[in-house]
Amino acid sequence: MRFAPKVAVLLAGLAATGVAYAQSNSLPDGQSMEINGVQTACTGVSSEARMNPEWKDYSLRLEFAGRGGQYLGDATVNVTGNGHDVSVHCAGPWVLMMLPPGTYRVATNVADAGQKTVTVHVPGRTVVRFPDAGGAISPSDRIASE
Repeated sequence: MRFAPKVAVLLAGLAATGVAYAQSNSLPDGQSMEINGVQTACTGVSSEARMNPEWKDYSLRLEFAGRGGQYLGDATVNVTGNGHDVSVHCAGPWVLMMLPPGTYRVATNVADAGQKTVTVHVPGRTVVRFPDAGGAISPSDRIASE
């Protein structure tokens, strides 16, 4: 019985660690994961990754770009609306989600670029621009216009 308080403290610590992980939801690049009931992926690091036909199945594609149109990564994103609330951290420049059609609020924080909140319409592609971020780029690194 003397171990019960120690076990309770250990379990509380593990639970807190799990909550911290759940709140950050750091997605591995190129892999899909369900977060709060929404299939979500982080990708776009290479042109090969961006060409993956699997990504066309996602109803929302968020892209993060700097002043010259270059992609920016290391984004924390929160998408809310229509009964959904999904928070993720993505090292790459694209966050993809399979959301039902509708209007959503996207709050994002991109490292070394700042914070922005935008309204998006799903299905669709939204480029969130950070005009004060990014360095020199080559023409092949610019966002392709669609």
